[in-house]
Amino acid sequence: MAGLPQPRITKSQQSIQLSYDLPHRIHTAKTYPVKSPNGSTILLYGHENGVRIVWRGGRAFKPSSAASAGPKKTNGAKGAVISLESDDDEPAAKVFEDKPEFEEDEEELDPSRPHPSILQTLDLHFGTNVLHLAILPTPALEAEGPSWRGLDPVKKKIVFTAACGDNSLRLVTIPLTPPSPESKARPEFRVDFTAAYAGKGKWGEKVTMLNGHQKPSDGVAITADFGRSKQASGQTGSHIIVASHSREVTGLLLLFGVSVKSPESSVEPFQKIFLASPAKSISFNTSLSGHRFSQLLIAETTGVCRIYDYNKGPNSTEEGSETSESGQGSFLLSLYASFQNTKDQSQTGTHADFGRKNIVDAQWVSAGTAVIVLLSDGEWALWDIEGEGPGTTRNELPTETIHGGSRTQYSLTGYIDTGAKSRQSIQNQPTTSRFAPMTPSTRKSTEPFSARGSNGPVKGKISVVEIAASSPTTPSEESIVFWLGETYTIIPSLSKYWAANSRKMGSGNLFNSVASGSRMLRLEGIDLQGERCTCIDQITKTQGLIPEVLVSGEHRLAILTTGSKSKELKTRQPERLALTEKSANNGELDVLGINQELARMENGHSRRGKLFES
Repeated sequence: MAGLPQPRITKSQQSIQLSYDLPHRIHTAKTYPVKSPNGSTILLYGHENGVRIVWRGGRAFKPSSAASAGPKKTNGAKGAVISLESDDDEPAAKVFEDKPEFEEDEEELDPSRPHPSILQTLDLHFGTNVLHLAILPTPALEAEGPSWRGLDPVKKKIVFTAACGDNSLRLVTIPLTPPSPESKARPEFRVDFTAAYAGKGKWGEKVTMLNGHQKPSDGVAITADFGRSKQASGQTGSHIIVASHSREVTGLLLLFGVSVKSPESSVEPFQKIFLASPAKSISFNTSLSGHRFSQLLIAETTGVCRIYDYNKGPNSTEEGSETSESGQGSFLLSLYASFQNTKDQSQTGTHADFGRKNIVDAQWVSAGTAVIVLLSDGEWALWDIEGEGPGTTRNELPTETIHGGSRTQYSLTGYIDTGAKSRQSIQNQPTTSRFAPMTPSTRKSTEPFSARGSNGPVKGKISVVEIAASSPTTPSEESIVFWLGETYTIIPSLSKYWAANSRKMGSGNLFNSVASGSRMLRLEGIDLQGERCTCIDQITKTQGLIPEVLVSGEHRLAILTTGSKSKELKTRQPERLALTEKSANNGELDVLGINQELARMENGHSRRGKLFES
């Protein structure tokens, strides 16, 4: 129904997966944090021709009045009036106004297929690939009070930015309410199908072109400026701020400001920053605090995350980075990843910054007071910037005084695959076989985060979503999902996990706590039918429940509902490690595996000898 086929349902002891086969090549997917007026969850995905918006669940459309009235009697009707007037005096066609009506109650779920159905879909045709999507953060869309009224015009709309393959960016606003079936079946679309293309306003949408890149954007971020800054425009008022980065020169960062009240059709960047190295990902601070809202987190490929404030003057500029004009923003803080294991040559990337681990993704957490990062070897870490987390000193680094500083120590760390940490703890791993040379097949079997058939850099992402509290006095929680290669892991409650680990000197391997949400869960059985994953996100449910996980393949979307029997990560001892290639070879060790087992035995013997000698 509504443009998507019925999903294929796969059940396991841990989860239920819904798979939707799609006619597009999917590049990215997002879940909009606000539901439509009829209660539908809104999903967006970018494909080779534009963006498709999907409304899932909620109250269904009421049958149209024309359909319920039944067919009208024509032939042989008495009292028929035939007009002989000329057609030249016909009035102009009225502009179609869509007023969808919905049922009073949401649909009842079929026990045999207990999942929400797809209510409606809408294709926004751009005529080019949409590579990346960014949406407004949840706090900006849910902000109430006099200070946030400037954003009211877009709170009833879907607001997103699309990074396209033609080097352009498109800021799109479109109503939250799904279009009615009558709206999609308008006769004018049968006469001219291009009339439904994005930018012509047939769906109530407005499209603003953001120009400035000479290469396709590698990532975008979006936030709201509630008139507290004049950087985006010479006049006050609420603006939508869009940041985009690309690999132009050594790395280029552009910032755009679009007025909420009177958006223009085309906008040029108000800041242009050349980075010291290309960025891997960017994200705006999710806090609405006066000193945080303009902070942009830039994760670079060289193993460093930098915090840039577009609203703070550059009293001193970060070394290696410069802005195109004086009086623009400044870099406040640099967060450095840990060093690579020199014996682990498989993780050494092209952009190794003095041996630091490569960054896959980084995001803001804890209401914009901390940063979480995912590294290419499966390690994840958290920096508590303002010292507000469990077991840390409050205001360890006051934000108002941060300027040009750096930090390397983690506040919390762990591995999305606990076996990865155990493998790294084994010393003197042989890099070549004693019996046979290292082949691409054997090398690939020992890399747990490598994508099948891919020799390029490992791909992954961090998804952070806020879970509403069950009561006004209870603080909200954050659910974290990690994706790296073919490994998916979730922390249902970051605050509970952090508090449970605060006594373990930042160790992220806690498996003895029984507190709900304080354990890391591995998501098993995600089946993309052999396709590689392109993006992940989360779909929030009612309070206290683990969110659904949205996984996009190359030609399909998968929605994973995790039950209470999720598999918890278990710490495995090095001497009892099940090698990755063991499962790939029907339980038998290959030549490389035999070499590694012999090395472990030798290392264990040497360690025992040193112990008795001492």
